Amino acid sequence: MVVQVSDVLTGLGNWTVDFLPNLLVAVILLVIGLVVGKIMGRVVKEVLVRIKLDYYVTETHKPPVSLSEIFSVITRWGIYLTFIAAALSTEILGSYLPAYVVNEAFSFIASIIAASVIVTVGYVVGEYIKTQLRKSGKPYSALAGKIILFFTLYVSIALALPMLGLPGDIVRAILLIIIGAVGLAFALAFGLGGKETASTLLKKWVKKAKL
Repeated sequence: MVVQVSDVLTGLGNWTVDFLPNLLVAVILLVIGLVVGKIMGRVVKEVLVRIKLDYYVTETHKPPVSLSEIFSVITRWGIYLTFIAAALSTEILGSYLPAYVVNEAFSFIASIIAASVIVTVGYVVGEYIKTQLRKSGKPYSALAGKIILFFTLYVSIALALPMLGLPGDIVRAILLIIIGAVGLAFALAFGLGGKETASTLLKKWVKKAKL
């Protein structure tokens, strides 16, 4: 019994001696990742602001969503997650963690990066098309641009959700609810003899969309 306890304590001591240096390396990696991520995030934002990316895509100096900020956040978190993955690698902490924990961590990190890129690209493409349509000056071009932006974001989010383990049916259901609600409102308006009211409302929405 004494021998068994002694063997357990010896094994625990050896494990601790082996583990602590790796833990220290992991902590150092995380600190370096935090510093590098913040610095690179600021650099990316500064560069994109200087080349006026937001203005060239949206043609406004104060866009509703700053692309410079989005790419800064993606860069920052991409570096954070890369260093987290390095800290969880087999050479450092991975050998002390169950294999499925390490695999899940790597899979989750990759999914977050992929989903972020998809949504960002969808927004950039949609915003660019909306801007170009508005510049054309054609009737209802502003309204068409906003509709295209909405559906581009819808498609990109629908593609990104499954990568995060969430069902894309949620987005599809929300879209169907929105379309159904709008359709029902117009059906009731026209069905109850409110054609003039519905027409007035539609003109107001179109006028707002042109602004």
